[in-house]
Order: sequence, then C-alpha cells, then structure tokens
Amino acid sequence: MNIGAQIYRKSYTIEQMIRIVSMQFVLTPAAYALPRKLALRIANTLALLLLILPIPGLHTYRQMRAAFGTGRLDSFFLAWGWLARPLSDFVILKRLHYRREDPLNWKIIEKNVDGINSLRESGESYIIATPHFPKKPGLSILSPKVTYGHNIQVANPLVSNVRSLYDLRVRIQYGALLKAYSYCRIDYEFVFIRNLRTARTLYTLLRERGNVVNIPVDGGWIKTLTGSYERPFAGHRSRVFSTGAAQLARLAQCPIISCVPISESDGSISLEWGSPIRSVGNSTANDIYVMNQLLDAIEIVIGEKPTQYIYEIGGDRRWNSLSKRWEDLTK
Repeated sequence: MNIGAQIYRKSYTIEQMIRIVSMQFVLTPAAYALPRKLALRIANTLALLLLILPIPGLHTYRQMRAAFGTGRLDSFFLAWGWLARPLSDFVILKRLHYRREDPLNWKIIEKNVDGINSLRESGESYIIATPHFPKKPGLSILSPKVTYGHNIQVANPLVSNVRSLYDLRVRIQYGALLKAYSYCRIDYEFVFIRNLRTARTLYTLLRERGNVVNIPVDGGWIKTLTGSYERPFAGHRSRVFSTGAAQLARLAQCPIISCVPISESDGSISLEWGSPIRSVGNSTANDIYVMNQLLDAIEIVIGEKPTQYIYEIGGDRRWNSLSKRWEDLTK
C-alpha cells in the first residue's frame, strides 16, 4: 500500500470515529440539555475537526474551490459549512426525539404554490420529488399544513448488520432520521426500497386517491441496473441516477412535482415547489426527460446554497452565479 492510500485510509477511519463520538457523546446530550442555538454552535465547532483532515477536509475544500471559483477563505467557509451540515441535522433530530423541538411551531414559507395547490385541491395522488437537503426542512414536508392526505415516505432500510465504523455511523445518523418522522406526523408510512414489490406497492397506492408519495430522486444508482441513466449534475461531470420515480408516475398516471426544502438563516423553512409534470409517451426517453426537469431544478438550488446539500458536490464543473447554471471546467 502506497503512502497516499495509507493516509486516505487512516484519515477516513479518524473521520468516522469523530462523527460517531461527536453524535453519541457530545451532540446527543447537547440536544437534550442545551438551547438550540448553543447545541448547533457546538455542532459547527466539531466540524472543524473534520476540516483539518485530508479526508474529508482538504478534499472538500478543493472541491468547493473548483466548483465555485472562490478564494481560499470563502472556500474554507463553504467546506466548513458543508461538513457541519450532517452534525447540525443530527442535533435537530435528537431535539425532536427529546421533545425539545415542536414541528407545529416551525415557520414554513412555501414558494411557487400554484401547482401544488392545484394538486391539493384535486384530491388525486401524486409524487413529491425531493433532494437530500437539510433534515428539518425535509421533515417539514410532512406537516399537515403542507401535505394533505396520507403520506408515504420511500426510504432505504436501516443497516441491520454493523460491520464497519461507517455502518455504525450510518445506523446512528439514519436511525435518528427514521425515528424523527413519527414526531412530525401520525398518518404516514414507510415503504422501504427492497425489490419489485416496492414498486408494486407504490403503484397501488398512487392509483388510489388521497395518497402523497415522497421520493428522493438525487440518490446515486448502479449503472448496470435497469432504469439507470447518466448525466452531469452539480459539480460532477457524470453521475448515475434512477428513472424509477418518473417511470412510476408514468405507469400510475399521476403527476410528479419537485420540492426543494431550504433552511433559512432566520430559522424559518422555505419550500420551493416546481410545476406538476404529467408524463406522456411510453418509453425510457420520456422518463429521462422528466428526470432531467426535476434534477435541473435541484442542481440550481445546490449552486445557490451549496452548504445545504448533503451529498458531495464534486469539482469537475463550476457554478455560474450570473447565468445560474453549471458549466464544465476546461481542462
């Protein structure tokens, strides 16, 4: 093993240990005992420990500088903010668990509501396509003031066998998220992504009236699987996605609408709605067209608010703030 690989492996192990210890022994008691602002400040401070590591700190800093063309100090703060996001989210999730946070008191501001209002009034079932943005705004979609009818959340199952530090970290973090749903809404259910039965279950629900299915559409996908397609996305020159959400909407003959949940600086939540899309045709090209519309809207918000995106942004393309689009970097 060369020196570079050894540094990466050790840095990665230290990263996972810092995240686990921070969540279990610092942020959990902070969420229970301290005011929200102070607990979140501690989360931001702990992220500095990640920032000084080669992985993920230096790697994230370089990607932010490439993706946004900012100076050293601005890139430092972008990297810091991005690394702090999962820790800040964990604080909110644990505050919900300890009843220190009341979702009914969250200030939610909806934007571009004509399309979503028409779906609410119609009573038909529809799909909400969401990205991986901060957890508090994401959970706000569950609010009865936002989502009428019966809510179904599509999610990955929780890791059952812990075989590595990464598995343990994900189990702690993702487990807190799954529990948080029950604190935000009563009439909801999970449909976990497992096999073809998942698609059949969702199809049946969407063919009925009054059901709202939330599907994250920006998750990575395996290129060799059915329904995969490849496109540039945010700072990545190429990423593989699934057309599953668009295909489901087409087969169930229901509309699909994007919603980007954003955490504002004053603590309020903004939900930026797209326009309802009704898929036509009966081919993979139609599904890709729908997915591109959804992902195009999401990557614009990533460019405007990069520290709120949970996944790695990439450093192969650069955000143009004037034209509001991502452009390939010249080699």
